[in-house]
Amino acid sequence: MKKVISFFVFMILTINIFSQDYYPLIQEGNTWNVLVVYLKNMFLDTTYSTTTYKLTGDTIIDSKTYKKLYKSDEKYPVNWGFWRFMREDTDKKVWLRHKSSEQEFLMYDFSVKVGDSVLVGDSNLEVYLHVDSISDVVINQSHRKQIWLSDKYDPHYYSENWIEGVGSNKGICWSGSMHVVGGWYRLLCMFENEYPVYENPYYESCYMVTAINELESPSIDIFPNPAKNLLFIKNREKLAITSIVLFNANGQMIRAFDKMAKQFDISDILPGCYIFKIITETGVITRKLAIN
Repeated sequence: MKKVISFFVFMILTINIFSQDYYPLIQEGNTWNVLVVYLKNMFLDTTYSTTTYKLTGDTIIDSKTYKKLYKSDEKYPVNWGFWRFMREDTDKKVWLRHKSSEQEFLMYDFSVKVGDSVLVGDSNLEVYLHVDSISDVVINQSHRKQIWLSDKYDPHYYSENWIEGVGSNKGICWSGSMHVVGGWYRLLCMFENEYPVYENPYYESCYMVTAINELESPSIDIFPNPAKNLLFIKNREKLAITSIVLFNANGQMIRAFDKMAKQFDISDILPGCYIFKIITETGVITRKLAIN
């Protein structure tokens, strides 16, 4: 009898979680701070910048109403430049359009189910993302759907997650950005009418602009090398680490690790030669890493 009651309680909770109110993404006054990381000279000269995106104003194109997306690189934005058009339909799909004269393309689909595949991005950067799982997350004291996705054809190469009303962890207009060369994007913070709704737990600030020099001193030990299942670091000088990432030999980022961790599970990474980067507030430590 207890098992039956427990089962019904579980079903009720599940229904309540996934039948909650839908939180639209494209709304007047929403802003996103997106970290942009540029890599030059084969993983050296790493530079950070932050771009703020804002939705404000409507326009009608082909009988469809779009919000205008503006961007600014200023810490306290005053000067905004027009960037894109975005709209959200009644099917919970979000569309992006570069210019009024060009075709729109799908950026998000919050109606997907586990096992679905969705094609996002324009014709030059489009990619199939597979829906691996869907979970519940509390954002701004509200339960929202969180969708976990990966590259349909190579799930170890690229992963991403979407949150209702917040967008992608890559940034508002960078969903499916796996083909971007020479850097990557990360959502730092999201605001609704200047009220903070989401802050990325892997970063300590909503705004970062840094030109970082390569650190030559062995201030952080990385071992063993070659590695097999586990990789360890020892932060002997207690440097403030902002991110830890792994690149393949072609310069593609394949894994971002928890910056607070001291050991990393690499058992699912294919054998080969990689570049392991620890980015700190004072510089970057780069090591060639062999995985057996």
